[in-house]
Amino acid sequence: MSAPTTERRATPLAEATTPTLRAAVKRWRFWLILAAVAIVGLLIVALASGAGGGSRAPYSITNAAPEGSKALAEVLRQQGVDVVQADTLDEARAAMDAAPGATLAFADPDGLLNDSRLAEAAQLSDRVVLFLPGFNELRAFAPGVASAGAPRDIDGVDAGCSLPAAVRAGTIIGGGRSYRATAGSDAELCFRTSDDAYDVVRTETSDGTVTVLGTADVLSNEGITGAGNAALALNLLGETDTLVWYIPTASDVEADGPADIASLTPDWVTPVLALSVFTFIAAAIWRGRRLGALVVENLPVTVRSRETMEGRARLYARAGAHTHALDSLRIGTITRLSRVLGLPRNATVDEVIASVAAVLPARPLGDIQSILVAAAPANEADLVAYSDRLLELEGAVTRAVRP
Repeated sequence: MSAPTTERRATPLAEATTPTLRAAVKRWRFWLILAAVAIVGLLIVALASGAGGGSRAPYSITNAAPEGSKALAEVLRQQGVDVVQADTLDEARAAMDAAPGATLAFADPDGLLNDSRLAEAAQLSDRVVLFLPGFNELRAFAPGVASAGAPRDIDGVDAGCSLPAAVRAGTIIGGGRSYRATAGSDAELCFRTSDDAYDVVRTETSDGTVTVLGTADVLSNEGITGAGNAALALNLLGETDTLVWYIPTASDVEADGPADIASLTPDWVTPVLALSVFTFIAAAIWRGRRLGALVVENLPVTVRSRETMEGRARLYARAGAHTHALDSLRIGTITRLSRVLGLPRNATVDEVIASVAAVLPARPLGDIQSILVAAAPANEADLVAYSDRLLELEGAVTRAVRP
């Protein structure tokens, strides 16, 4: 069996060049644009979040959300009260030192202050307004007041006392917590919610006057407009020219756990690590530039198809792979038969055999199947014989289809 001799032309050598900056930018243009879009998007989100209104914590005077107290602080400022925000105990102490006699508004909803720091906060001012205090805050600021649980009446609760701020408010609405005065206390009780529970309790302590406020809606942006809530809040918190608004933050938490790795590491470790990373990056850039870019180099070699065929045949002969060699011949024959018969490229072997049998009705189907698939040569003579039969079958089909 012979095969046509074809030659693969030698292609010119590729020139090895280092890519320029423009070529590198053009190559990575898509990823650079994607990164720029991502950065711009992050900046827009960050700016939008920053413009959304500061802290999201309840009672925060920078929180414009429904549970925040920004509206109350702004109205107090419009009435001439200097509202000073303090996020730590030190800031609150500094603000009180700068304005002696100022009112201290205090709430610790997350329980960040321990007993000793609560005691320090209780001594900051002689006029304190507590927002929904828990057991620890009451013990530090107002030992004569106890918690009475959730209020029973929350809509249209009358003042029922002579406290000026409560009288001006008339009635308030909203839930939260209620409080009672302990035995022997001469506290003033306002806005009764049950038999011995009240929304507002004012008591005198050794450090001054403490007003316990248990209605959250009096402070929140969402609930301050209900009934006399605004009047109560403005009169309680606007009694002095300065109001220090102190809500503890995580900065107030005192570390009492084991030392971290940073405190145990010598001072020279961080500079050495930074220098090592910088050296590694510099060396990588230097060596990468020195090696240059990878290029494809085409070898100027012409390989004749006959040489390839003869070399593969010698390998088959040396290994005694007669069946493998015959399978290679069968693949070529089946491919050409499929093309002659007009079958699609994805036609199966069974479809080719059936089409050959239809074209050559005088030839048994088993004989065609044996030649194209089943027969296995035992030696080189059988291989040559089967090769001749393949050529004969291909010629018969060609003559039958194309007379």
